[in-house]
Amino acid sequence: MGRAIAFHKFGWLLGSIFLSKIAVALPYSYPGVRYISPHGQSLGGMTLPLSDETGNSLFNNPAGLARNPKFRSEPLNLNLDLNSGVLGSFVNSTGFASLGGFTSNLNSNVNKVYSGGFGNLTAVSWGGLAVGLLLQERVRAYSDGTTVNYETRSNLVPAVGYGLALARGVMRVGYSLQLVSQASGVAQAPSDSSAAYLKGISEGKGISHTASVNFVFPYKYIPTFSLVGRNLFGMRYSSNGLISRARSPVGVPEEEAMSVDAAFNFMARLYGPVKSNWYLQFKDVTGATSMALLDKLSLGLDLGISPAVSVRLGLNNLQPSAGIGYRSEMSEINLAYYQELTPFPSILKWDTRYALQYKFFFQDSNRRDRESELQAK
Repeated sequence: MGRAIAFHKFGWLLGSIFLSKIAVALPYSYPGVRYISPHGQSLGGMTLPLSDETGNSLFNNPAGLARNPKFRSEPLNLNLDLNSGVLGSFVNSTGFASLGGFTSNLNSNVNKVYSGGFGNLTAVSWGGLAVGLLLQERVRAYSDGTTVNYETRSNLVPAVGYGLALARGVMRVGYSLQLVSQASGVAQAPSDSSAAYLKGISEGKGISHTASVNFVFPYKYIPTFSLVGRNLFGMRYSSNGLISRARSPVGVPEEEAMSVDAAFNFMARLYGPVKSNWYLQFKDVTGATSMALLDKLSLGLDLGISPAVSVRLGLNNLQPSAGIGYRSEMSEINLAYYQELTPFPSILKWDTRYALQYKFFFQDSNRRDRESELQAK
C-alpha cells in the first residue's frame, strides 16, 4: 500500500514537472497546419497520412491527390468542436457560455476554460487537380475573476493543388498553394465588460506553399512513407484579410517558418473483414519550432471493423485520443475525443475536447471501384 502511494506521488510530481516545462504548441498553432479533421484528431492529431480525404490532402498532403484521379466532390465537410466546459453547460442546462458576448458564466466559473469551434471545408478534385475553400473559427476563454482571457483563430483559406503519380504509383508528388486570411491572437478584457473576442487580435493575409512526396511500396501490408514541407520559403502576412474579422486589429500575425513533417503507415488484415491501419507521424523534423519531443510524435490505430465502421485510438504528448467513424456510399460521420493544451500561461492545463464531423461527397466511380478503394485502405 505504501509503495502504491509513493508511486502515485512520484507520478503526480513527474507529471507536474512535465506539464510545466512543455512547449505550448497547439495543433492549430503549429506553422502550416490549418486544418485537422476529427478523423485525424482521434488518431493523435494525425494529418499527413490521411490521403483518402480530398480536403485533408489539399491542405496537408497534396501528393495524396494522385490517389484518386476520378472526379470527386466534397461540397459539405462540416466540423464542430466543443470542450468539456461548453458540453457540460448543455448537458446540465446551466446555459451556454457566450464567449464573445456575455461574461457572467465565465465569471461565475473562475479559471474554468470554455471553448468551441466550427468550420467547413468544401473541395473538388479531378485528375489530380483540386480546389477548395476552408472556413473555420475557434474561440477559447476563461475568467480569473478580474479579467477575461480569450484566444481566437478565424480563417478563410482558398486553395488549389495538384498530385501526380509516378513509377506506376510507387511514388506520388504534390503541391498546393493556399491564400491564407487569418485573424488570431490571445487578448484580455475586464471581467465587468463584454469579452469581445474579435477585438485586440492580429489580422492579415499571406500565401503559403505546401509540397509533399509519398512512397507506396507494393508489398503485402502496403507500407507508405510520406514527407511534407509546409510554408515553403517561409510565410509572411500583410495587412488586411480577404474578409475583415478582427475589430481594431493589432498588427498582423507573426511570420510562419518553414517546417517538415514525416509519417509512416501500413495496413494489416487481422481476421475476416477486420483490418487495421497503423500510423506514425513526426512533426517538425528540421526543428523550426520549439515544440517538445513528445509533442512532435503522434501514434494512431484505425480498426476497420467493416467497410462502413471504424474504431480509432491515438496518442500525442502522452495524451490519449479516441473516435469512431461511419461511412456510407455518399456520406461520412466521425466522432473524436482528444486533449489540447491551453495557450494561457497563467492557467496551463489540458483541455478535453469533443469533435463531430459530417461529410457529404460524391464521386465518379461504380460499386466495384468503391470496394477496391476500401480494400486499399
